[in-house]
Amino acid sequence: MARRSALIEIAWDLPAYVISRLLGFDQTTAEQWQRDNRGYGAAYAAELAPR
Repeated sequence: MARRSALIEIAWDLPAYVISRLLGFDQTTAEQWQRDNRGYGAAYAAELAPR
């Protein structure tokens, strides 16, 4: 879970091109990953709050 959190944080801070070059993803994969994870942080925080 920590790895996914770190990747989400990177996706918010860096453009998809940079992510793809740094992590070895195809750029379109990095772009799709960013689109899929928009808003994930808020949902994740809401999920953890009751714990």
